Amino acid sequence: MKKAIFLFFSVLTLNTAVAQIYTYPSLAKQFSTSYSSGTARMQALGGANTALGADLSSITGNPAGLGLYTRSEVNMSLAYTGVQTKSTYLSTSNEASESQIQMPTLGMVISSNNLSGGDWHGSLGFGYSRQAIFIQPIQISGTNNRSSLLDNFIEKANDKGATGASLDDEYDSYSGTASSAEALAYQTYLINPNATSAGVPFERFQPLLPTNQYGSATNTGALTSWDFAYGASYRDKLYLGAAMHFSKITASSSTTWEDEFVGAKYVAGFQYAETLLTSGSGIAISLGGIYKVNPSLRLSLAFRSPTYYDQMNETYDARLSPNVIGIPAIGSTGNPITITKVNPMRLTTNEFTYQLLSPMKLSGGFAFFISKKGFLTADVEYVGYGGMKVYSAELGGSANQAFQTKYNGQISRNFEGALNIKLGSEIRVSSSVSIRGGAAMFGSGYAPSYDTIDRNSFQFSGGIGYRKSNYYLDLTAIQRTQKDAYTPYTLKNAADFSSATLSLTSTQFMLGGGIYF
Repeated sequence: MKKAIFLFFSVLTLNTAVAQIYTYPSLAKQFSTSYSSGTARMQALGGANTALGADLSSITGNPAGLGLYTRSEVNMSLAYTGVQTKSTYLSTSNEASESQIQMPTLGMVISSNNLSGGDWHGSLGFGYSRQAIFIQPIQISGTNNRSSLLDNFIEKANDKGATGASLDDEYDSYSGTASSAEALAYQTYLINPNATSAGVPFERFQPLLPTNQYGSATNTGALTSWDFAYGASYRDKLYLGAAMHFSKITASSSTTWEDEFVGAKYVAGFQYAETLLTSGSGIAISLGGIYKVNPSLRLSLAFRSPTYYDQMNETYDARLSPNVIGIPAIGSTGNPITITKVNPMRLTTNEFTYQLLSPMKLSGGFAFFISKKGFLTADVEYVGYGGMKVYSAELGGSANQAFQTKYNGQISRNFEGALNIKLGSEIRVSSSVSIRGGAAMFGSGYAPSYDTIDRNSFQFSGGIGYRKSNYYLDLTAIQRTQKDAYTPYTLKNAADFSSATLSLTSTQFMLGGGIYF
């Protein structure tokens, strides 16, 4: 129970918000977005690999490419990835960076080598691949003269018709936790009902003060996959393949938000920290074909089904830490007191399970070979982001239907199909050395009505390869840039809250190699 009653009440009615990163549509998009992936060689070519074949990337891209193998292979690669985020929030600029070392590919292809001389021969491939890494550090700050995150909590309380008594009921004195952010704010004396309006609306101390705001977000984790594929060749003219993909999502998102009230008499500020841990496993299939029109030209088509994640497990925690100067109140004995210390308080840990369906992908491409001097290749890939779905068997019945109606409705309104265009070229400069270059544009998948930000991502890559009869080494550099936005909280009046504009840059260096046998 809250053990004191405020003597001072502020005069502003306040509003509602949810951290943007924690909505189910945005999580579905985060877990469904991948850029160029595969071996160092294919990454140097902008990720355009559906028509080339005879590369470990065929296992996850176009399995028909395994039919072009004439000998067996083992491949592994290592990568260094550095991500930098430049932000502008309330006219203040900041930068944040993070780096990671990972293993993008590991696998083996076993080829039949067509020893029998028949019309058909093929290859079996299996391996581990890292399809996406969830790194996006964010640092923002600025002075806000219109609102605080507390306004978010107040809107939530007002929208559900809360009173001091009902928010007390959301507090568990045994565990010392509360079941909602607005109950946390109430128990820590940051918001209070207006005594002149029968307990509502809620309000906060000195709402018109300038507020120094500081925010940070850290995202880590990856989308990885174990893949099994078979590709067959018919008379070295038509190549067909199929694969199964067992995906794994492991993600951690943490945000910290701090409001500091300039010139405050009662509450100096507070810090609110949230953590979301998500894990899940999914399965998908892919089918593909390559047709060799002539020795110089190959055409390809590949389809990857939506990945079905049967159980996405999430754990959500939050902690509110107030910084109190001195709050005048009436104590339990009826005498005036001043509260000068309020301990931090945690949200009750929330665990939830839901299902996720990622979008389907359809791609086509070509590879044109210039004798033995090199080649040009390109892919066009369609990703159906508007077809993403979330639902929860844990809720059951009408609750699950309401969950789907709400969030899948948001997905269909906010997202649409996107085109990814990938181009690459390789030139052989000697019998052993090749140089490569590539470019790619990845469609954002956001509907035009979502906002005015162009979230298309642009990538440039280059590399060098060294090949001998029984082994090879590849070195690749990749840089990708993108615009985005981060909204720490929203309010009913759009003029009262702000978003940070983001410029994201990802730089990756890959070293890969393999052995033929």
